[in-house]
Amino acid sequence: MFRQKVTPIPFTEVLTQDDRIQTVTNLPSLDLSSDDESKRSVKLKFDQQSTDWASIYVATSVTFVGAVQFSLYFSSLWPYLQVIDPSATETFFGAIIASYSLGQMLASPLVGYWSNKIKTSIPPLYMGLCLMFIGNCIYFFAPIIPIPVSKKYLILVSRFLTGSGSANISLLRAYASTASTGKDRSKAIALVTGGLALGMTMGPGFQLLFTPLGPKGLQVAKNILINIYTAPALAGCAMNMLGIFLIKKYFIEKHIGIPDSADKEKHGELPPYDKFALLICYITRFCQMFIVCNLESIGTPLAMTMFAWDRPTVVRNVSVSQVLQALVAFAVYSSYVKFNLGRVLNSKNVLYVSITGLIVFHLVTYSWPFLPGKMVTYNNLDVAASNGTELVGCNVDYFDWCDDIPPVNYIVFYTAYVLIIGISFPYINIALNTLFSKIIGPRRQAAQQGWLQVSGAAARFVGPVIISFLYTEFGPRWSWNVSIAVVVATLSLWVIFRERMVPLVVPEAFAHFQDQDDPDVKQPAKKKLNDV
Repeated sequence: MFRQKVTPIPFTEVLTQDDRIQTVTNLPSLDLSSDDESKRSVKLKFDQQSTDWASIYVATSVTFVGAVQFSLYFSSLWPYLQVIDPSATETFFGAIIASYSLGQMLASPLVGYWSNKIKTSIPPLYMGLCLMFIGNCIYFFAPIIPIPVSKKYLILVSRFLTGSGSANISLLRAYASTASTGKDRSKAIALVTGGLALGMTMGPGFQLLFTPLGPKGLQVAKNILINIYTAPALAGCAMNMLGIFLIKKYFIEKHIGIPDSADKEKHGELPPYDKFALLICYITRFCQMFIVCNLESIGTPLAMTMFAWDRPTVVRNVSVSQVLQALVAFAVYSSYVKFNLGRVLNSKNVLYVSITGLIVFHLVTYSWPFLPGKMVTYNNLDVAASNGTELVGCNVDYFDWCDDIPPVNYIVFYTAYVLIIGISFPYINIALNTLFSKIIGPRRQAAQQGWLQVSGAAARFVGPVIISFLYTEFGPRWSWNVSIAVVVATLSLWVIFRERMVPLVVPEAFAHFQDQDDPDVKQPAKKKLNDV
């Protein structure tokens, strides 16, 4: 529904219109006279509450633990897959990336409804961490697990279980929205979404820690190696155990940011939220994860082909780029938390600029026909004559487009990746999650956050399959074309329906559950109310 304009009215006037036409959330100090005792009690009870930052920090840490296991394997998974099962193709590699997202997509709404049903997030959080632990164990022991089919299917199952476990991230985002006061909400959301984005961007960066192990690594038992490919799985297991410890020891679940049943009995239910506005948020999450996941899923094969890098080199260079991008993202989140920018910046304006940044990145890194140079190429005869030596470049017998696609300068590519994606991605994360929470209003959000997680998982499910197919058949140019189309369509929705992308208008009695200096509320409406 469209946000209604609010005209100045005396605070003592009884509102008899549609329950959605209420005073906006950023009210000045209320005149709590004797006939407003029930409202006074709501306000006093709320003012006595404070955000439990210790639990928010635990939620941030556990979110990081879950998110890092999405991207922890990206720089080493493709080489590892080639080692344990040479029959695996780029298309199947895309299916493995998608299997993680399929598990997350199926589990996210289930854990959301489960959490709402039992009114606690702790059991679903434990279950998710245990599933991720099992998935990492299968990944580590895949070379020695006896199965009647190819080893690549073990990796597929491993990533599916890990993705299912990571569905608990939606619970932690919902918790940040309901466990903080109105003035602290944007900061709390920035912390948890910062843990999410940093985990996703720093995953491949951790690979640098394992690079010195090399492909041979350390042999701990017969056919069991801790090397550059399997060490990430051990790191994932350790992180899951750490997450379980943090929840057990320090996580105390509190929901101070929503009215309780007694408040609702006195003042009625909250008005319904705008479901179409949530749909646009879901589409935006799909777009964001479609772009990021596509870059990460074909990033390693693309670099090996376009820049003629061998396996150790591509693992090292991709990991370095991820570390640098994570540092940029960390700077963004740190500034947001340090200066509480959520109370200064308008979320819609942040999203306009950040989504546009995704378009700019694809234009800068596009394989334009006028670019100089040609890719390094080889053919199957060269492979046969190499005696097992790894050849680098583009195999003309495998890809038809090797001679038609000029290479992008790798310095330009990774500079744009680090700076543009490194800035746009965290800003989209913070602004989208903040505005999404405000559109729903001060109510339990685990189910809605679960569906937001589904939209991102859906992108990670279909994206790698589509983009890997386009990359294999037509080269990187068509992969970029589809990505640009998705981003432009998403930005268009925000521009066309900008009037609906606003916080929920709540009854006056519940105004204190929201930020009274919210920059996402229309400024003209704020000015009128301040003049009352």
